Amino acid sequence: MIAQQKRGNELSAVLFADICGYSHLMSTDEDRTAKRVEQAINLVRALVKDYGGSVENIAGDGILALFKNASQSIKFAIQMQQEFQKDAVWNSDKFPIQFRVGINLGEVRESANGIQGHSVNLASRIQGVAEPGQICVSAAVKQTARSLENVHFRTLGTPSLKNIQEPVEIFAIVPVNEGEAPPDPVVHRKPLNDRKKNESSIAVLPFSNITGEPQLVHLCNGLAGDIIGNLTRFQDLHVIAQRSSSAFAEKFQEPSLIAKKLGVRYLVDGGLQRAGSRVRILVELVEAQSDLTVWSERFDGDMGDIFDFQDEVTAVIASRLSAEVNAAELRRQRENAPSDLQAYGLILRGKEVYRRLDRETNNHAHSLFKQAAGVDPGYARSYVGMSRMLNDAWRFNWADPPEQALDEALLQAERAIGLAPSDARGHAAFGLACLYKRQHEESLAAYERAIEFNPNDADVLAEMGHSVCCNGDPERAVGLIKRAMRLNPCYPDWYLWHLGEAFFDMQDYKSAVKTLKQMHDKTEGYRMLTASHALMGDISTANRYAERLLATHPEFTIKHWENVPPDREPGPRERLMEGLRKAGFK
Repeated sequence: MIAQQKRGNELSAVLFADICGYSHLMSTDEDRTAKRVEQAINLVRALVKDYGGSVENIAGDGILALFKNASQSIKFAIQMQQEFQKDAVWNSDKFPIQFRVGINLGEVRESANGIQGHSVNLASRIQGVAEPGQICVSAAVKQTARSLENVHFRTLGTPSLKNIQEPVEIFAIVPVNEGEAPPDPVVHRKPLNDRKKNESSIAVLPFSNITGEPQLVHLCNGLAGDIIGNLTRFQDLHVIAQRSSSAFAEKFQEPSLIAKKLGVRYLVDGGLQRAGSRVRILVELVEAQSDLTVWSERFDGDMGDIFDFQDEVTAVIASRLSAEVNAAELRRQRENAPSDLQAYGLILRGKEVYRRLDRETNNHAHSLFKQAAGVDPGYARSYVGMSRMLNDAWRFNWADPPEQALDEALLQAERAIGLAPSDARGHAAFGLACLYKRQHEESLAAYERAIEFNPNDADVLAEMGHSVCCNGDPERAVGLIKRAMRLNPCYPDWYLWHLGEAFFDMQDYKSAVKTLKQMHDKTEGYRMLTASHALMGDISTANRYAERLLATHPEFTIKHWENVPPDREPGPRERLMEGLRKAGFK
């Protein structure tokens, strides 16, 4: 008889994953399938660790993993399935790698033959019920993890399970499609060694003189030229020179044909019209192959200040075009994965994963950026991404030891700058790392260099506002962040967080609260909302926000956070700590 031993007295979440159609895949191309399965299992192994789990057994196409709780196992399973559904590696073949996943909650036993027990058998049977790419769980798992955000459970009833006598209600997990929300602007790049020359490429066609006044022809050409000049500052984009695009001034050809001749995916078209002293600029971004309008906007101004108006409008247009092209590329990636793995695809995926600040997604995104660096070691944006993930890991107490993460963040940013000295994002990542290292002069200098390379990068401007504020100039910070908001009207929540911080540092707590309440996801605003209300004497409201802070960031402590805000002078940090203590934090 083999001796068995219970693994403690706690229940474990048991996850069983199995590759669909494994036998068929092996019979079709055994060598290729073996390699793909090995890649898939290696990815699962790395991902399990990010969610606090452990792989206990691998048998051919089956994986058995254990987690401390049901919530972590579900978070892992959702992220795992998304990787195999969306990642270009697995969608590139005619028969993609697809897993069925089953999760159960119960006791497990260790033996010489591995992990065993009724809960393991049940997880395996539940997995058999799942459709390819689906996650199914027992009622016990659903009951324990029912409060998970963005996760719905759909009952499948009590299907018959092989060798399981008791009826077991099974639920399919239905993740909420977070992709429906407008995505943050994401990182793209120029063609990689010209392998795919159309990637993120754009041409600005000559603007139409709608009014027909001869004197407006020069202004139309100037608008197109200024937009092209501003776009070239975005290292993400491959922009066709005005001399080439001006050959299509008459625009009598189909967009797809123009795009083919210029070698681009996106076209910018527009027009200028005047009525008296009023002038209107119309702009649209077209995906040439489908002839679909991705984005359109109009801008109204006055001929009396046409030059100031033109400068502002062309800067806004360039910033919006960069964001819209990158968002369109992310959507295209989801729908039509390229035929081979590329670094930019991993960067897009990493940015998409890290929409919500938590330990698991930070680890996962960092792994994707690291993988991108392995695919293309010369791609600077990979190191920018790693730098930012390491910085956040230090800030939010997810790293052990923390100081090592911050040092590594600085190192990765330096590496990015070395590879792409004129890329504003690399200098901005270096500025952020320096800021939290309390190297304030170096941080400001890095951001100044970043906006020299691209004064229209809204994200860099908003982030620079944070550095300027921490350096003791919140009034200037407000101006920088509001300019970023004008350049990027669809700005993410963190713009508001930095603006609220500036008002807080000015001791304008009412404005801070008003600003932070505009955040769609107030998770990162709870600290300042708590402190602001406490400092205004509204302790009951402060207490409510304190509860939400601990619910979303259980790792939060005064002891850790009093060392996080990188303010040059102690005043703002001391006021923040004072407000948090008034709300009950020790």
